[in-house]
Amino acid sequence: MAYPLSNDVSAGQPTAFQHYNNLRRDALYLGQEPADAVPLGVFLGRYARNIRLEYLAVNRLRVPYATTKPPALMVGGRMLTAAANVDLPAGSFSGAAALWYVFARAAAGSTTFTLEVNTSPSETAGTRLIGEVYWDGSNLVQDSIRSYEAETLPPPDYDSGWFAVAYNNTYIKAHSLGTTPRLVILWHATSPAPGASELVRVNVVYNGTSSVDVLGADASNLYFQTANSSAYGVVHSTRRASGSGYYRAFAWR
Repeated sequence: MAYPLSNDVSAGQPTAFQHYNNLRRDALYLGQEPADAVPLGVFLGRYARNIRLEYLAVNRLRVPYATTKPPALMVGGRMLTAAANVDLPAGSFSGAAALWYVFARAAAGSTTFTLEVNTSPSETAGTRLIGEVYWDGSNLVQDSIRSYEAETLPPPDYDSGWFAVAYNNTYIKAHSLGTTPRLVILWHATSPAPGASELVRVNVVYNGTSSVDVLGADASNLYFQTANSSAYGVVHSTRRASGSGYYRAFAWR
């Protein structure tokens, strides 16, 4: 259906009910039939962007602010954005060790939000659950901080699948991305069967004299050049050393 449904009117032109209804449909449903689309407020009701929890102090958390990535989210139908770092007040945690949940609260009479915590994950009026952290009774455990709305790594744009490799060889895989990948992760396994081997990330291999990188990339291919050591030429790690096995590469455009 064409969008927008509504159109400009001229001074003195009588107001028609259909024009009002078209304006309403444009605003609520982007011109679609109400039966075919949810209202815009419902669609954006769980919108969030740049909401990331960081450790601030032994009993404090922060949602960091950047001018290029201002934290923004919907809370109870209100569109909110931060204009500075949003810090959890000191003294918010107490009692025995427990998992605490972090909420954004829509600030009264404001277009921003504040932070609060609770041992219950249930949202209440004016709040939205955005993460969790473990309190050990005295301090926050830094590596327990979880940001529910933080952006995560998307699925790879290219997956080579497992392929056999041996030392002192070069392997080329066409990734078809049309550009040099921004990120490539290379894994080594002793068996390609799912769950049959611990996966070890390949950063460098050993040629008998020094450690060297194994990976290259351009706009068409990924290149894997193993070293000439039969013991360390394919993977050289504290987890595993080998001159054979299987590689699998993931690449992101």
